Amino acid sequence: MRKAILFISIALIFSCSEKGSLDEKNRIDAVENQEATNDDLIDNTNESVSQSNLSFLALGDSYTIGESVLEDERWPNQMVDIAFNQNVLFNQPDIIAKTGWRTEQLIDTLNRMNFTQKFDYVSLMIGVNNQYSLKPIDTFRLDLIKLLDMSIGYSIKRDNVVLISIPDWGVTPFADGYDRIRIEEEINEFNSVIKDIANTNDILYVDVTEISRRALTEKDLIANDSLHPSGKMYREWAEKIYNLWIE
Repeated sequence: MRKAILFISIALIFSCSEKGSLDEKNRIDAVENQEATNDDLIDNTNESVSQSNLSFLALGDSYTIGESVLEDERWPNQMVDIAFNQNVLFNQPDIIAKTGWRTEQLIDTLNRMNFTQKFDYVSLMIGVNNQYSLKPIDTFRLDLIKLLDMSIGYSIKRDNVVLISIPDWGVTPFADGYDRIRIEEEINEFNSVIKDIANTNDILYVDVTEISRRALTEKDLIANDSLHPSGKMYREWAEKIYNLWIE
């Protein structure tokens, strides 16, 4: 498999006991609460990256890091494989994402890292934990604008930045006992903000929410944890994102 010189694993920056995240009661892997330097977050043991291949930075939360699926089943990794099959050569994606993160935690992490590398493609997908923890949507809007500005700053070309919608976790078995209608309405409201910010800034917006809602009847689209997408759903996301963004 093609390797990246960077594989950024953020699991050590925050404790797994963050308050008010969707994944708080559903977390599988526990980590110690400790600080990490950039060197701790960078795996330099892999093969050297090919300078002729495209680079890809994926920013987000559990939906980007692929909670409860294998590394090669994450949507960024599957998108790179789809591109390879189309003779579009990427290095493996660099991922800055952690289960349970809200927008402010991603901002804080990026500010701590202060890395200067530029990427050919940058994706941003975050907000479900803002919705779950009832954070004000106006605060989410301001944070997302800031994160988009940062994403554009990390990109060689702003046209190669993409904003991705929030999936609807209200259709999952995990949501039993929750008000599914309220969840759907709030997810729609948050996604309206994401789409509006994308349109205002002439940035591509990709809707994966419609795919996620099929999990209400298509149970194989959900991972074994009853909350997160399966590799099969991530494959559908990867195909849609690739077709709209890269192809």
